[in-house]
Amino acid sequence: MAGTRLAQPRRRHARALLAGLILTALPASLGFVASADAATHRKAPAPATDWPSYLGGPRHTSYIADQRAITPATAPRLGEKWQFTRGGGFLASPTVAGGAVYIGANNGWFYKLRERTGRLLAKVFLGYQPDLTCGSQQPLGVVSTATVARDPRTHKQTVYVAGASGYLYALSAANLHLVWKSVIAIPSATVNDYFDWGSPTLGHGKIYIGVSSNCDTPLVRGGLDAYSQATGRKLGEFYTVPRRQTGGSIWSSAGIAPNGDVYATTGNGPLNGNQLLAHSESIIKLSPTLHLLGQFQVPASEEGYDTDFGASPVFFRKYVGACDKSGMFYAVVQATMKLGWSRQISGPAGDNAECIAAPAWNGKDLYFGTPSTTIGGTTYPGSIQERSPATGRLIWATGLPNGVNGSPSMDGGGVLTVGTFDYDPPDNNATYLVDAANGKILKTLITGNNFWAFPQGVFADNWLFTANTSGVQAWGTGGLS
Repeated sequence: MAGTRLAQPRRRHARALLAGLILTALPASLGFVASADAATHRKAPAPATDWPSYLGGPRHTSYIADQRAITPATAPRLGEKWQFTRGGGFLASPTVAGGAVYIGANNGWFYKLRERTGRLLAKVFLGYQPDLTCGSQQPLGVVSTATVARDPRTHKQTVYVAGASGYLYALSAANLHLVWKSVIAIPSATVNDYFDWGSPTLGHGKIYIGVSSNCDTPLVRGGLDAYSQATGRKLGEFYTVPRRQTGGSIWSSAGIAPNGDVYATTGNGPLNGNQLLAHSESIIKLSPTLHLLGQFQVPASEEGYDTDFGASPVFFRKYVGACDKSGMFYAVVQATMKLGWSRQISGPAGDNAECIAAPAWNGKDLYFGTPSTTIGGTTYPGSIQERSPATGRLIWATGLPNGVNGSPSMDGGGVLTVGTFDYDPPDNNATYLVDAANGKILKTLITGNNFWAFPQGVFADNWLFTANTSGVQAWGTGGLS
């Protein structure tokens, strides 16, 4: 998970690259702002047309079957409905629920926007971290993607998100007023130690979120925390390395299987020591109360410098799988935690892009966004691919002019969206719509100098919502449903 070794450009960690952003002016103090109509929200249960959490839900399928308005036939006609440009750019992905878009920004503010118009309804400042010991990176704000769900006690829509301040927040979805906050790990005022890269995962009345270092300078003792959704009370923590050791950060987001078991991917051990220390560089299986049930660790013969897991786990068939930064995807049998199959889906990372994206799973095949890939003898900086869930066999692959770090998503109309994230050269970055049947690029939505499309695009209410260093955008062919 080595972060900001800027003197070694081929070794830079994705988190350092995400952090190298030009931010707008940062607020002087924590605050809250709401417009007069911020309290307007739906009282009915979240419909199937919402996208309420990172990767679509705790199974991390990145697929929404009920969204069929955007198809290979209609995608070329997609137009921009609105754009929200405050915030200094975005690394978090949009969450769409109850007629609103919720998203945190690089300047430390968390926003609620009206889904139909992009109008600002409310905002709250959740903090940012200055560059203290990472080196040559800008301050980091809210990178965590929010989850919106009903409070189990009050049954009110509530937003759960981690901030750069080291807290997990529960906010009223109506106006972003604080419901509760709990400590994940408070960062130092003198070094860049702790940072909340991951997104909260909800299941069975609990919230799970990882403990991670910012850029490995210094490393911290990694782990996974569990909290009560109703009260924010910390229920337990699983540590990935022994006491007085560092490494094993969980900077991805945990997934929850149908039976309630929790799965997480972990980062590297000490870079000057044993890379495979304890539960580092592993896919781990935990009980809902965070007792270790099993582990798959990268084979020693396949691990190397900074070849840890940054991708979140995805569940498909009997497997749980994730891509290692080496470009190897591991499909592990959930019941036994033994390796089912593995495939090299991308080559060595380029200057920036690394294999840290979760594939989309539509119940039939897996769809990957990758960094450098060789297709038919030609090497491309990035790609979008379809593969068999049984063996990882390649079905089709489309080369892209820059690498992919953010996870692709897919709608029920058969369209994938994926963005590229590289700044060498930056003007090759774009957000694409792709035909899931054959890999044909249907439309290029946005390009531009210094444009990075790291956040996941999401399909909701017959529209597509994207975020990037330019802002937040809504795309559609007609009105909202």
